[in-house]
Amino acid sequence: MKTIFFVAIIAAISTIPMSFADNGVEQIKADEQIFDVSYSLDGKLVAMQVDKESTSLLIGTTNVQESIFEISFPSELLAAEEAQFVVLVDGLETDYTVAYTENNPTITLSIPEATEEIEIIGTSVVPEFPLGVL
Repeated sequence: MKTIFFVAIIAAISTIPMSFADNGVEQIKADEQIFDVSYSLDGKLVAMQVDKESTSLLIGTTNVQESIFEISFPSELLAAEEAQFVVLVDGLETDYTVAYTENNPTITLSIPEATEEIEIIGTSVVPEFPLGVL
C-alpha cells in the first residue's frame, strides 16, 4: 500500500512543470497597423516593440532559464534580405535558425539563463508610408 502511495506521489510531482514557460501572442502596433507576434520563452516576456531607427524588434524578458526561444512574426513587420537577420542576446550576436511559413519568418535560438533583452535586426521594418504614396 505504501509503495502505491509513493508511486502516485512521484507521478503527481513529475507532472508539475519545473520551469514557467511563457507562450503566447503579443500584438504590436506600428504605423497604425496591428501585427500578431507569437513566441515561446522559458521565462517571462516584459515588453516587445519595433524600433524603426535600427530596423529591429526589441524583446524584453525576465526570469529566463537557459532554453530555446522561438518567435514568429509577419514579414511586413520586419524583414531581412536573403533571411540574413542579426540576432543579439543581451547585446551579443548569437547564432539562430530561420524558417519561413507563408513568407513569415520563425526565428529559433538558444538563450542563456537571466537573458534580459533579445534584439532581432532586419533590413526593413514596417514602412512608414504606403507604396502608393511614393
